[in-house]
Amino acid sequence: MKLDKAKEMAAKATEKATEVAGDLAERVGPLTERVGPLAEKAGEAASRGVERAAGAANKVTGGRFEEKITTAADKMEGALHKDTKPGPESDGQ
Repeated sequence: MKLDKAKEMAAKATEKATEVAGDLAERVGPLTERVGPLAEKAGEAASRGVERAAGAANKVTGGRFEEKITTAADKMEGALHKDTKPGPESDGQ
């Protein structure tokens, strides 16, 4: 089914972005100030991949499963950003 294919593509994009971010973290070593921006770029690329996969799934299905596709995409986005925790400077104080 096309929805399953979209979910699979989104999962692969997330997995690859996580892998790339991990590889970058290992290779940078003492240059850790570079890891943050690079990991952020990888996360942004994965987010774009999720959006594209959801859009393609909606197009292929003629929008019949838009709510389910959106829910799946939102869950993928949540997984991508689950390690993002607000720091002291962003807690409104």
